[in-house]
Amino acid sequence: MKPRVELDAALDHLGAELNHWLCRVRHEAQFWPQFTALSRTILDEAETWDRLHVLYRLDTMLERHGKVPVMRPRRSGSFNRSG
Repeated sequence: MKPRVELDAALDHLGAELNHWLCRVRHEAQFWPQFTALSRTILDEAETWDRLHVLYRLDTMLERHGKVPVMRPRRSGSFNRSG
């Protein structure tokens, strides 16, 4: 398991790469498998108490690039469906 500072560094790197991927991908279906695999790796390295933090960072990253994140609980505990 990685500490939050290392998770944030991995998320920052993923976010920086996102611009390049979206410019080069021919079809959106090519984007999702790569993003899912890399984001899953980061999530799997997170301690239980850091997983919501990672999920919110991933959702924010996707929203910033016009992608619709999956349904996740808000920090208050209620559910938010984007899209």
